[in-house]
This record gives sequence, C-alpha cells and structure tokens, in this order.
Amino acid sequence: MRRLADRRLLADLATTLLVAVLLALGGSWSQGAAGLVLSVAQLAPLPLRRRFPGWVLAAVAATTVAHLLITAPRNLDYLPVLLALYTAPMSPRPLVRHGLCAAATAAVGAAMVPAKGFVDGAALTTAICVVAWLLGVERQRHVAERAELTRHRLERVAADRRDRTARRLHDTLARTTTVMLVQAEALRAVGDLTAADRRRVDAMLAAGRDALSQVRATLRELHGDEEPDGEPALAEVLAQLRTAGLVLDRVPDDTAVPDPVRPLTGRVIAEAATNALRHHGPGTHLGVEVAVADGEVRIAVASRARDLPAPAAPGAGYGLASLRAQLAERGGSLTAGPADGGWSVVAVIPCPATPAAATP
Repeated sequence: MRRLADRRLLADLATTLLVAVLLALGGSWSQGAAGLVLSVAQLAPLPLRRRFPGWVLAAVAATTVAHLLITAPRNLDYLPVLLALYTAPMSPRPLVRHGLCAAATAAVGAAMVPAKGFVDGAALTTAICVVAWLLGVERQRHVAERAELTRHRLERVAADRRDRTARRLHDTLARTTTVMLVQAEALRAVGDLTAADRRRVDAMLAAGRDALSQVRATLRELHGDEEPDGEPALAEVLAQLRTAGLVLDRVPDDTAVPDPVRPLTGRVIAEAATNALRHHGPGTHLGVEVAVADGEVRIAVASRARDLPAPAAPGAGYGLASLRAQLAERGGSLTAGPADGGWSVVAVIPCPATPAAATP
C-alpha cells in the first residue's frame, strides 16, 4: 500500500509539472507578477488532491477565479481547476462531490464572462468543467466496482479454503473416530470386562458417536444447510466427563450467570474440565467456582491429579487461545497456568450489572 501511495504521489507531481509547462507555453507565466503568483497558487495544491479533494478544489477554484478576473484570461488558465474537479468525486462527503463542485464550476464560468462573453466564456467553461466532473464520477464508479469485485473474490477464496479445511477435518475425524468405535464395539463384544469396564466402554462409544454427529452438524452449518443447534449444555458435557473419570468436588451451578454470557461461561468451564481430564487422566479432581458481582462473572477452575506427580505444563491449545481472544474482544481476560501441583484457569467476563451472587 505504501508503494502504491508513493507511485500515486509521483504521478500527481508529474501531472502538476505537465500542467505548469502547459501554462508556461500558453503565456500564463508572462502575465506579470500577479499572474505568476496566482499560477503558482493554482498549481501548488494539486499534488494533494487525492488526500484532500475538497480543500484542494476550494483553494484551486478560488485562485483560478482570481487569476481570471485580475489578468487577461486564457482557456488554459482554468486547467488546474479541471484536475481538481476530476478528483473531487472521490470525496466521501456529498457536499464536496455535488455542492462544492457545482459552486466551483459556476464561479469559474462567471469569471470568464467579462473577457469572453456568455457563450465563449461562461457556457464553454461550464461545459468543460461539467465534463471533467463527469469523468471523475465515472472513474470513481469504476474504482468502487473493482473494489467490490475484489472483495467478492477474496470472500470466495476464503469460503473455498474454509470448505476444504472442513472437508479434511470431517474426513480425518470421521475416519479416526470410526476406527475407535469399531475397536470399542469389538472389545465390548468379546472382551472379558468387568461392569465398571463396560461402563467406560459405553461412555467411550457414546462420546465417539456424539463427536461424529457434532462434526457433521458443524459441517452442515458451515455450508449453510441449516441453522446451528447450539452448543451442548454444560451439565451434559460435565456428565460425559464424569463418566470418563473426572471427579467434580462440587457440581457448578450457572443459574446466577446472566443469560447473555451464560453460554460463554459454560464454554470456559467445559474447556478447562476437558483439558484437566486429558492431561491428568481418570481420577482427576476438579474444583469450579463461579461468582457474579460488580458487573462481571469470575470463573475459577482448578484441577489436581490423584496419586500422580504434577504433570508438565501443557501448551496453549486452540481452545484456550480461542476463548482468550473472545474474552479480550468483550473486555474480559483469561489466565491459565500450573498451580499447587495441578492446573488453574481463571476467567473474567464483563456482563450487565446484576445482584451479587456466587456458586461454589
């Protein structure tokens, strides 16, 4: 972008130099000190016409009118104002694109009347100014159309990339999860399992089938085939994790959390609980505290492994990183790290002011 801006500035400087040469060849520079000063004043703002189209048009039009009234006018004398009129339609302000352009055209046309008359002066000058303005309007329309086409092209490329990623993700998860389910089914059918082992296998089968259904639902949502079903309830997620071996010190209650931030609160707890079970394994103890006070929800999740040494600190996965970015956008925060031989996650979510409440 900087290189493009530099090229545009060089082009504007070259155009200004060309106009200065034409004015010199037309005799504008030889109209005495007043003509020379006014010619320079007409040319000086032109290199800035892309950045300040309104101000440049006003300055160039004013000096052009003064030049036409003070000296013996030539048609070349209002050439600088034509460049300013050509650039003015790129201004985001309608007052500049229409009102200022019309005023500048009328003023320059009127300034030509004393020397050239109504037809050769005002009418001809006005027609030329209107043509310059219309060319600028058409150019701006083409620029907007090209920008829109570029935006659509980028959106299509991004959509294609998301579609390819979704297909790869679906194929990989479907293949690996199917292998796990088949092996678990075989183990359940022919293995010599205790009742507890069968419950664990059943939990693994249920989790695998649920994962496949959620992946397919997410893929359909990505393709726009259906509305999202929403995330699983926190109680459902924790029930699955408890079946897999997670031990909750107390079951968290999020009923005091305001509705707008309750899904995000559930995501934080579910992600922290999932990470705890994955890194510590079955028998992991998990403590969850949720407090609502002073216009914010504070979530503290601490895990510890039973009869196991403290694990190495796991790396920042996508789940926590995604939650941290989402909370930062809302003005909240999320911190995670080792604590007391386990792992701790603390999140703060801003929410509408509510009466203070807390859940163990």
